[in-house]
Amino acid sequence: MTTTALKHVNDKLKNLPDSLIDEVESFIDFLAYKHLQETNSIPQWHKEEVSKRIKLNKKPVDAFEMIDNLEE
Repeated sequence: MTTTALKHVNDKLKNLPDSLIDEVESFIDFLAYKHLQETNSIPQWHKEEVSKRIKLNKKPVDAFEMIDNLEE
């Protein structure tokens, strides 16, 4: 965030009544969460694998079952 943008936001915050500060903080948290969700997208290979399993009607891999099978 640029210094100018930060100053504008701070000026607006200073002019808000105290009763709205919690709401602003919650909204900032929401925006940060939303941004995180948008940037942490599912890799393409994973989407393709899930799509392939749906088409083939395969059950999900059970990692514990795989380990048991390896130990036998």
